[in-house]
Amino acid sequence: MKIIKLSAIAAAVALASVSVGVNAKTTLIKKDDLEVYTSMAVEVEKMVFRDRPRDGGSTIDQWDNEVEFGLGAKIGENWEAYFEMEVDNLQDNAESNTGSGGDIEFTSAYVSYKASQFGAKAGVFRDDMAGGTRIWFREHMSGAKLQYDISDNVGVEFVSGILSEEGNAFADDRQVSWFTTTVGGAYGTLGLAQDGNQGGENITNDPDQDDVDDAFGDLYNVALGWGGKLGGISAEFEVNQNFGEAETGEDFKGYAAYGQISTKIGDHKPRLLVAYGSGDDDVTDNEVGEFRAARADTAFTKLMIDEGFVRRAVPSGSGDLAQDDIGNITLLQVGNTFQVNNIWRTDVSATYLALSEDNDAGDNYLGTEINFLNRWSLPIEGADVRLYLDLGYVFSGDAFGPDNVWLIEPGVRVWF
Repeated sequence: MKIIKLSAIAAAVALASVSVGVNAKTTLIKKDDLEVYTSMAVEVEKMVFRDRPRDGGSTIDQWDNEVEFGLGAKIGENWEAYFEMEVDNLQDNAESNTGSGGDIEFTSAYVSYKASQFGAKAGVFRDDMAGGTRIWFREHMSGAKLQYDISDNVGVEFVSGILSEEGNAFADDRQVSWFTTTVGGAYGTLGLAQDGNQGGENITNDPDQDDVDDAFGDLYNVALGWGGKLGGISAEFEVNQNFGEAETGEDFKGYAAYGQISTKIGDHKPRLLVAYGSGDDDVTDNEVGEFRAARADTAFTKLMIDEGFVRRAVPSGSGDLAQDDIGNITLLQVGNTFQVNNIWRTDVSATYLALSEDNDAGDNYLGTEINFLNRWSLPIEGADVRLYLDLGYVFSGDAFGPDNVWLIEPGVRVWF
């Protein structure tokens, strides 16, 4: 399967977060067709940020420390098994967006097979969809994936699984499935997300609001996109269309799109990004006009989108947002990634954000967010060390303020 790299999302995620894959490994056994290896990562992160501008504001001061341990085995040229667990100890001085800590999570536990044109994986995993998009879905799931390369430029992928256990039967669980076809730099995906018989997750992802599971139902999504080069310019675009029926009987009609262009000028890579997620222009009709994602993972901005600050600003009935979702959001971003030297990479951006549909007060301007993200990769023998410092500031608009919000996030991550 040809995986299309989407530079806007990939670059943003790479700078705004740290990957969860096996970045470094230690071989324990290597004999004939068997290799057994381990991987370990330790991350120490400090976050200080200003939140809740509509409630008078509060300053959150927290540590987010993680330890990851993985154990894997490769058998011959085709088979691999991998298990990974993560201990997350989040400690803060007040209620925050990111929730409670002290959790033990099994982030990976799968068996995979790859031979020539065919590939398969089963278990717990978190993979990009074949097209590379994260606007509609990217999250850990328990399921199975099948891939087949019809030719060097054409491939298909089918994935089905569950996101959360809600009952004793498969029909009780929250489920997601998709089928993707890639043709060169183009791709098309048909996805389906369903709440099980026992309900599902709160769409708003906001503990201050009542559970609204019955608004989910059967959510279908079609995504069409393309990524490639036009001379010296890298370009990509994608459109998404929701359809299906909520458990309330309402029809899903939301849609989203984004486009991005970038170019390489020496050690700089400037970019222009435009993204749009529809809002609900009439909450009294029989349609859900706001774009809905099954579980998105976009990081267009550090505070408003990646950390989910924007969801606290939008009143009920006019765009309740889960973290990383661009429903009811319009944004325009100019940015630049700069390789300062062989160990330091930085990204600076300015993003205008607005509600696609006015809120109940008639406001739509959320604000302008400035991000300054830094990564230092240190050449230390026996370990992969990454230092990072993320700075963000939002000049709040009427639909989000009145107060401005900000974030300071230094950290270090070491892979062994």
